Amino acid sequence: MQSWKSGPALGRSFSERAAHLSRRTRRLIVVVGYLALPEALALFWLHGGVGVQPPPYGGYSPLSSLALLQVLGATMVLTQGWRTAIGPKEPDERQRQLRDRAAYLSYRIVGVVVVLAMVMFYGALLLDPFDSWGPITLDSVSVWNLASCFGISGICLNVLPIAVVAWIEPDPPAEI
Repeated sequence: MQSWKSGPALGRSFSERAAHLSRRTRRLIVVVGYLALPEALALFWLHGGVGVQPPPYGGYSPLSSLALLQVLGATMVLTQGWRTAIGPKEPDERQRQLRDRAAYLSYRIVGVVVVLAMVMFYGALLLDPFDSWGPITLDSVSVWNLASCFGISGICLNVLPIAVVAWIEPDPPAEI
């Protein structure tokens, strides 16, 4: 097996390379992909509905697409690695158990995140009611950033079981 320092194996397709990533590389891809969600939220809240110069590109912010490209790239690599690892056949018993464990852990993660979000939202309401927040203006950049937040959230939720598998699986066996 090649070390990570020697670079990608020449002559292998993207699918084959994605299926044989080391555990460290897979975990790095998961972290980079899921960091897109706080990035998108930060872009939305930093913009904060403050009026800016006429929005460039009709409200499209190139900076906000960075987080979207980041999560799409991670999703593509993780999904391709999972499909290549399973192969064209039906999953065997070990792969089914791994899939079920990933689904179980994913639901637990989503449950914790939803409860934390509700506690933070209701805590913010108790500390500072809506009527004291002032007017909220949404220009085209804010709408684009908010749509990016929802899109990235949806992608992250759909890819969560594959990300859990990428996180918990050991390194692939060395090729002979």
